Amino acid sequence: MKKLENHSSHSVPDNSSTPEKPHVSKKLTVPDKTETDDVQREVLVLGHCLLNPLARIKGVKPAFPVDPKGASVIQLPCPESMYLGMRRREVTKDQLDHPAYRRFCREIFTPFADMLEDLASNGVRIRIIGVPKSPSCGVRITSVGGEPGKSKEFHHSHAYEPGVFMEEIMKELKRRGVKFEIKDAGK
Repeated sequence: MKKLENHSSHSVPDNSSTPEKPHVSKKLTVPDKTETDDVQREVLVLGHCLLNPLARIKGVKPAFPVDPKGASVIQLPCPESMYLGMRRREVTKDQLDHPAYRRFCREIFTPFADMLEDLASNGVRIRIIGVPKSPSCGVRITSVGGEPGKSKEFHHSHAYEPGVFMEEIMKELKRRGVKFEIKDAGK
């Protein structure tokens, strides 16, 4: 076991030492082996609502549950709730596929791309799990269509293509040369 002295810039030194009671530094014991030495060399990068169903639009059933117990996890931000708010209406990829939203997706992903690039360069396997049928976070299937303008009912269909956020994530990681696996939850 290694011994580390506990030094804190916020702690007040104990000046109460006497010859009978000399001042002794408090020691912090840490194991020789760090906890991360035994952890799998893999990280799961999860679409936000896979861990937080409250981010989904009202009335939409929860996404496929993901049990990350024991895994190293990075939770992506929810671009739709950040861009449109929590009281947003149902949208499809067609409504989100515009330059401002794509730029927003790239901006919020940049710090995550930096982290994933660093992890990958250190031999960590990157596994991205998307949200099926999401116009932003779908990997293999996304929602499309939906007539613009006022309508009483919102009709849409599904297409076998990624959502906007996942497209931007894949482009950025490929641009950086980061190897990754990607799929939708439950598939």
